[in-house]
Amino acid sequence: MTAVDAPVGIVGAGPVGLVAALRLAGLGVASIVLDAKPSLVKQGSKACLIQGDVLEILDKAGCADPVDAEGVTWRVARTYVANEEIRAVTHPKPLGYGPFVNISQYRIEQVLAERAAAEPLIDLRWDHQVEDVAQDAAGVTLTARTSGAEQVLRFRHLVACDGVRSTLRELLGVEWTGYTHKDRFLITDIKAELPLAKERHFHYNPSFNPGRQLVMHPQPDDIWRIDWQLPPDADIEAERADGRFDARVRAVIGDIPYEIDWVSTYRFHQRVVARLRVGRVLFAGDAAHALPPYGSRGMNSGIQDADNLAWKLAQIERGLADEELLESYHTERYAAARENLRVTEATIRFMVPPHPLRRWARSVLLRLSKVLPSAERRVNSGRMAEPYVYRESPLIPGAEAHPLLGAFAPDAALTGEGAPDRLRRLFGRGFTGLLIAPDAAGAARLAAEARSHPWAVPAGLVAVLPAGVPADGLPEDVTLVRTGPEGLPAGYAATTPVWWLVRPDGHLAARSTRGESFAAALHTAAGASVPADDGTTPEGDAARVAAPLLRGTHS
Repeated sequence: MTAVDAPVGIVGAGPVGLVAALRLAGLGVASIVLDAKPSLVKQGSKACLIQGDVLEILDKAGCADPVDAEGVTWRVARTYVANEEIRAVTHPKPLGYGPFVNISQYRIEQVLAERAAAEPLIDLRWDHQVEDVAQDAAGVTLTARTSGAEQVLRFRHLVACDGVRSTLRELLGVEWTGYTHKDRFLITDIKAELPLAKERHFHYNPSFNPGRQLVMHPQPDDIWRIDWQLPPDADIEAERADGRFDARVRAVIGDIPYEIDWVSTYRFHQRVVARLRVGRVLFAGDAAHALPPYGSRGMNSGIQDADNLAWKLAQIERGLADEELLESYHTERYAAARENLRVTEATIRFMVPPHPLRRWARSVLLRLSKVLPSAERRVNSGRMAEPYVYRESPLIPGAEAHPLLGAFAPDAALTGEGAPDRLRRLFGRGFTGLLIAPDAAGAARLAAEARSHPWAVPAGLVAVLPAGVPADGLPEDVTLVRTGPEGLPAGYAATTPVWWLVRPDGHLAARSTRGESFAAALHTAAGASVPADDGTTPEGDAARVAAPLLRGTHS
């Protein structure tokens, strides 16, 4: 391969770029991360919520626990019309994190940057402004300016995580489809001890922002984020100068003492690049798709981009897949971006009706929502973020055959000395085959059948047995875990022993009751570059390579 400064270059040291670097490092791939800022800069809450399933991605890099411990976890989303509550949605409590944890993007970046600085495979460089980029069949050459000097770097692949105003997107002439909304919104972080439940509070037409919307989110340390939809003629700087801004805040919180932590206005975007893969340059996060804050889809979907991309780059670096595997990154994450845009567009059209007739219809609906359940159900206050299901992925053929295929693997409690406490903690460092059976004999049969054909890529096998069932006869190279009293979520098990294939990003790629089909499914799911039956990676070698990739403990 061509000499490079690092296999992967990453532009942008926000949460998406740092997660990409950390996931690559966890898979044994070195990267250089460049950011134009001289250092990490506090910019208010910005993205203020991380979804529980996305915290599972941070957990793979050892960063989830401090974020979870410091953040404000909430489950109830309240919607109000004219100061009267019309709905309170309670989200189920997961086994792991969340469902939603409020914490500033800046604090997440601090945790990720500290972890990245301690990782030998990550070279984090501040004060590097990208000025030029060129690519050829073997790699990408990037020119950056730092402290007045020019630096030229060479990578096999480059990941663009440089935000909504992406320099790389501009340099490469990537089409930026969609639109920017004309209305402005105001974010204010205030420090105050408010007599409110630490939950999501969404207001339509409140007395403190008549005719418009306002949403409040609690943050750690008694910080509250308040988002106002602004009237077209609002001048926040003028309001701060003449005292009207204080009156604006007081209208919401009353006479409670408060301190301003951060103030910003913005216009939201509904945009996505035409292509997330441009040769050897891959776009992720806000550089790839820009979304309004409704449902907290921006940072969360960007981190999911990073997790999806990292394992595919690692497969290529190991020589187990060719460049075409990256086309599945575009296919899968472009579909996710389009789904997010569809959901947020519906919310926007309700929150900001495009013409007078729709505004009148919404006004009537909001009034009726206080008395009619059918009207209340049509009030759109933003559907919360959730992982995308890869139904159309070329790596998951036949996904329509089972509702869990393509989905982020549901969690389950595990028990037993030396075992991880949850199923999801087995995933992340490679492909994992879950052998779900009522007894060891069924799991052993699946394992033997799975190894009856050569594997094109490494994978680890995990037998999932009920608590108390003897493990006699289980092969030594199969990890044993046992389910807790609640067993597995509906859909995992079958009337006969069944195996599931889990990708490194935790999505379910295949299932069958026939162990002989495991090798072919693994070949497809991994985008392997060798024929499925050529024996390039013998079964035993694959098992030995896969063993350290599992996050669980063999027992």
